[in-house]
Amino acid sequence: MKIAYRIITPVIALGAVAMGLFLKLFYFVIGGASEEITSIVNLAQQFGVKTNYEYSAFEIIKMLLSADLSGAEEGAKGFMAIAEPVLPHVIAFVVFFVLALLMFLAVAIVSAATCNRKAVIGMSAGGLVLCFIGIVIARLAFDKIIGGEINLSDIVGMFSDSAWTQILATVVTVSRATLSAGFYAVFGMYILTILWSILANMLIKTPITIEKKHRRKKPMKRLSAIIHK
Repeated sequence: MKIAYRIITPVIALGAVAMGLFLKLFYFVIGGASEEITSIVNLAQQFGVKTNYEYSAFEIIKMLLSADLSGAEEGAKGFMAIAEPVLPHVIAFVVFFVLALLMFLAVAIVSAATCNRKAVIGMSAGGLVLCFIGIVIARLAFDKIIGGEINLSDIVGMFSDSAWTQILATVVTVSRATLSAGFYAVFGMYILTILWSILANMLIKTPITIEKKHRRKKPMKRLSAIIHK
């Protein structure tokens, strides 16, 4: 069972890191600032215009690396100025989410090297706390985004040269913003790791054994005794 624990636990941990990076992390729904615009957006949606957007951590990193910011220093200053209302929340969320992923890497190393179930359970509990803090921080940031404290047209203008896209960004707002599958996959895998470690600990301490019942064989009667009968 110890060998199985040393194999399965790192696989769970590394799988959680991969899901946190490549599954969708944020979910946004675009709506109108007024009922008229909302009706137009809903009508446009029926004709195939996309109003729901999901981004993974990997996709966001790619967007930031490939964005044409017309000068790294000026672009960075412009982005920080636009995102100033939620910038502390964004930085805090990134820090805690990265720590949650790094904690899973530590779980993978400890479980593979030492098979220390108590340490794995403790680190997984710490990872859950980091995820809880991330949820609270994200909720605060989303409230500000939905409240209109971030100008969508300015952000879109930094990442897109399309005139139509920039015009659309001036008349719509974010009507819904939530964490998506990637984050909750990490959260759920921490719970799975704790439950798996508890089960493995119980099986290692009290292994399941099949009880064998030995029946006493009846003694064979002597052939001479059978004949005399």
